[in-house]
Amino acid sequence: MIYVVELPAQGYPRAWFAFDRQDFVSKMATLGATAVDRYVYWDEAQAVAAFEGRDPLIAGKAMWRARHALHEQLVALDVLTDD
Repeated sequence: MIYVVELPAQGYPRAWFAFDRQDFVSKMATLGATAVDRYVYWDEAQAVAAFEGRDPLIAGKAMWRARHALHEQLVALDVLTDD
């Protein structure tokens, strides 16, 4: 699976997933050219590492909402447990 964290200029970050590259391309085409930063994690290991703070783009106190959105997505997909 592919995991995406979106950081809009206004509002809260959100996370979503795609099953594979074809699904990812399809979803990106649907989203179009919106003014949002997107961080793409190409597999489960990258996404978990990012949540754990190993991606400087979403690490640190200022980005806790982005990590929280990613955490919720990982829990929803049973990658992580909500302990």
